Amino acid sequence: MLIKSLALQNFRNFSLINFSFEKTNLIFGENGIGKTSIIEAIYLLASADSFRAGKVEEMIRLEADLGRVQGLIDLEGLGDEESEELKLEAMLTRGMVQGKKTQYRLFSVNDIRRRKKDFLAFFKAVVFRPEDLRLVEGSPSRRRSFLDTALIMISDEYRSALSRYEQTLKRRNRLLQKVNEGKEGRETLNFWNTNLVKNGEFLQAQRSNLIDFISEVVFPFELNIEYIPSIISEKKLLEHLDKEIFLGHTLIGPHKDDFLLKFSQEEKGIDDLSLLAYGSRGQQRLGVLWLKIAELQFLTDKIGYQPVLLLDDILSELDIHSKDMVLDLLSNYQTILTTADADVLADLRSRVKDLNLIIL
Repeated sequence: MLIKSLALQNFRNFSLINFSFEKTNLIFGENGIGKTSIIEAIYLLASADSFRAGKVEEMIRLEADLGRVQGLIDLEGLGDEESEELKLEAMLTRGMVQGKKTQYRLFSVNDIRRRKKDFLAFFKAVVFRPEDLRLVEGSPSRRRSFLDTALIMISDEYRSALSRYEQTLKRRNRLLQKVNEGKEGRETLNFWNTNLVKNGEFLQAQRSNLIDFISEVVFPFELNIEYIPSIISEKKLLEHLDKEIFLGHTLIGPHKDDFLLKFSQEEKGIDDLSLLAYGSRGQQRLGVLWLKIAELQFLTDKIGYQPVLLLDDILSELDIHSKDMVLDLLSNYQTILTTADADVLADLRSRVKDLNLIIL
């Protein structure tokens, strides 16, 4: 599966523009010109979400009422004249079109309206951005988001369970505060406890499976990964209840999960050192690269075809060794890269045959 073309209308700073893609594509232009917006638009077709917009309206051009992202998807691959093509479209609104209330996001396939979960069955992509380089030293929420993004991409059941868990968590936290204030009795928590545990156990089982998959991915640098779940159960909730009522929020569960990357130095006989505590900056970036390669392999394994790889201004952030490993991926995946670095442009031109260059 490949993306052949992309059309943007009133998306970010683009009023109307079209792009055509080949197997390996480089979008080149100065910072602030809209390179990341193109990556964001492609990822929107794969995930129905933005990796940077807090609200849908942020993706719509300021003077416009709505925006459109259209992608032409080749289900077989470039160069196959008989392959089937699909037109995917995401329409973005401000909640009102021509005086009538409407959804903020509307999806269609070949001009036929589809539900979000059905729309997401047709196209997959993995994005690698400079922000991802903080996966090792960043907050646990960043690492949980990494796990959730990979699992949501292949499972609508996981997406629904995560949404139910987050909604239940909010309701339970509000009730904990009311119990603390004497406005509600403890028994009002029972229903929400049951739902929290049911969805929480499912999320943690799926996260554990993903961690197991990652641990088996072969990589030149000896790395390991340890899942650190905040185990949730009815018994554990009861054990923490007094403290939770006092604090007014839930202390255990998937929203507290984390994972730890480790590395070994066989020549020194040292195993499982924390990459965060003992790894160099270069080693930590290798760890992030391992996670992103594992995400690609996990998605490919689950969906049965290769997703599109989106590299947003990442090459200039990597050392030569890491950059070479990323470039090795280009032969296996349709790739769309961005850069403002003329040196990266020159390097890719010399190393990649048939590079499709898009200059903004």
